[in-house]
Amino acid sequence: MTPDRIVAELMKLPMHSVDEAREEAPTSPGFYAWWCDENTLPHSVPVVRHPKYGTSLLYVGIAPDKAASEGNLRKRLKQHTKGAIGSSTFRLGLASLLWEDEGWQPIWPATKVALENVGLAGLSAWQAQHLQVQWSEVEEPWAVEAVVIDALHPPMNRQHNEAHEFYPAMGAARNGLRDAARRHRDQSI
Repeated sequence: MTPDRIVAELMKLPMHSVDEAREEAPTSPGFYAWWCDENTLPHSVPVVRHPKYGTSLLYVGIAPDKAASEGNLRKRLKQHTKGAIGSSTFRLGLASLLWEDEGWQPIWPATKVALENVGLAGLSAWQAQHLQVQWSEVEEPWAVEAVVIDALHPPMNRQHNEAHEFYPAMGAARNGLRDAARRHRDQSI
């Protein structure tokens, strides 16, 4: 499948809810694109509007990320909508942008940043309320990932997206979340 066709599929309507993503996403490899209600974009995320729908693009990902992986779209979309923020770059990014406004407490329980259970539940609820996703089944998504990300210009992506205007702010937000978690840990000792 060509990158142009993948991009077209990631913009196709109707999009899927978070619940549909967990239950109905294919168990095959491919791309996915997370779209957010325009009026609820976190912080100063640049708007990449859908041309026909009231959403803005946040993030584009692939599953799996290499041939040796057994990942698939459904497994990856579940990781992005439930559980620890450490298993999902997208979920970590959202937590980094939302934690202060939402009042979630970042913690450092072991080797990486996390959210308390109340924060994790709040993040999942925020995602269910404000996000939609679209996917495209692609046999070897890693082979064209950089081209698709360049074409869509998603603001929250870090890999293959270093030239994006939001890249420094996204990195700073993630560092801010980590720093707050370390301060919380150090105050608890």
